[in-house]
Amino acid sequence: MKNSTKLFVAVAVLAASCAPKKDKYEEFADDLCVCMTPMANFQKEITAMFESGQQDSVMAMMAKGQKIDEDGQACIAALEKKHGKIEGEEAENKAMDALRKVCPEIVALMEEASAPNMNPEDMLEEEEMRLPEEMPIPAQEEEK
Repeated sequence: MKNSTKLFVAVAVLAASCAPKKDKYEEFADDLCVCMTPMANFQKEITAMFESGQQDSVMAMMAKGQKIDEDGQACIAALEKKHGKIEGEEAENKAMDALRKVCPEIVALMEEASAPNMNPEDMLEEEEMRLPEEMPIPAQEEEK
């Protein structure tokens, strides 16, 4: 029994020493992805509700979203204390590459959210401004 325990410990130590070490950017990315997962899940939930026509329910979820955002900001602030700030273009690029590797889905949501697209309210206003298809625009008579 003692020999099997020693063997297990030796194998565990060997396995740990052979495991690839993560660089500081991958460690940061791991932690940042944990911080951002609740907001990413919330964003997916809101998008699904909006797409299924539940706009009233979306508005009711804003308090939940604010709480998730506050928690996420606190988590990110703690990461700055743990890992330090990532400053400079090269470091930012390395951090983004690590994020794309560790949590590509969250990066895609971040990039989608930062894309210059319209707000849902703008989309509703635009739809209200369009004429229904069955109402053709009357042709203007030429002035003589």
